[in-house]
Amino acid sequence: MLKIVQPATRELTHQRLYERIGKFLLKHGLVPSPENYSLVYQLIVDSDSAMSREVRKLVSDGIRLSQPEADRLREDYGIVASRSGLAEPVDESALAAARMLIEQFASTVEQARAETESYGRDLEQGAAALKETGKENGLDSLLRLTGVIIERTRAAEQRLVQAESETRTLRKQLSEVEEEARRDPLTKLANRRAFEDRCRELDAAGAPVSLAICDLDHFKLINDAHGHAVGDRVLKMMARRLEKFCGGHMVARLGGEEFVILFEKMSPAQAAELVDDARRAMNRSDFVLRTTGERIGQITFSAGIAASPEGTTRALNRADELLYEAKKAGRDQIRFEPSE
Repeated sequence: MLKIVQPATRELTHQRLYERIGKFLLKHGLVPSPENYSLVYQLIVDSDSAMSREVRKLVSDGIRLSQPEADRLREDYGIVASRSGLAEPVDESALAAARMLIEQFASTVEQARAETESYGRDLEQGAAALKETGKENGLDSLLRLTGVIIERTRAAEQRLVQAESETRTLRKQLSEVEEEARRDPLTKLANRRAFEDRCRELDAAGAPVSLAICDLDHFKLINDAHGHAVGDRVLKMMARRLEKFCGGHMVARLGGEEFVILFEKMSPAQAAELVDDARRAMNRSDFVLRTTGERIGQITFSAGIAASPEGTTRALNRADELLYEAKKAGRDQIRFEPSE
């Protein structure tokens, strides 16, 4: 189901977001630290996530969310404070690999520098010895110095060849590590970091874009009923559906069951047609586990799509609001508003 939402006069999205985060922190007596900010940010922008539902249960009887509970939630759901204030998991394995490669390269450079210094000292000593020998022994000294120079030159050439080979390998490995750090390990889609980098590039260029946020409906029920392994397969299937019907546009996984699509040079209405094709393809299927024959049933998702002349951050926040409206209206639908 596609539903157009007409633009309404509203306060600046950032201001409303800050106010809601501040009110939550104040209400529950939580310190306004980057860690708590990231946690509450996720609660507000992803109100239908498993973590948000758990928090609602914890505070349903009027009891405040304690700091120990907030710390546990951040640990359970992998929430860390990132540079942008958003929640983002840290890829420690990629960082460790990059550190190791840099250390290897530094060792190679240090060895080459030491050999160069030794080579220079030998030349200076040889020149001094040649000067001291005088004319009679000058030829013999010159031959010995030439032999030393040739030997050192060959050694230096071999070391340079090795260093060049190591440099090429290092560049290739660093490129692979960098690419891996920008990919979601489960779905192989672009991750939040890659998505935010592209958004910054488009904002700098002033390029027109539309943003869609897509969220699987009742995903926690799938995990609870069939296990996380099945849930992972559903996430990968969702990723493939979005890639198929939104081909040529950046599809990224923001985290959990939430995906985002970056439509360059497209209006929200045009983007909504593509996303709705993916939605209809999903809910036409009746999913069954091949291994056991157990029926999963229909899997649906909801989406919000928006654009903003003020940049991708504003568009993303508005798309998130529209997604929330779609969830409240019954799920399995897409809401979008015309470009401002």
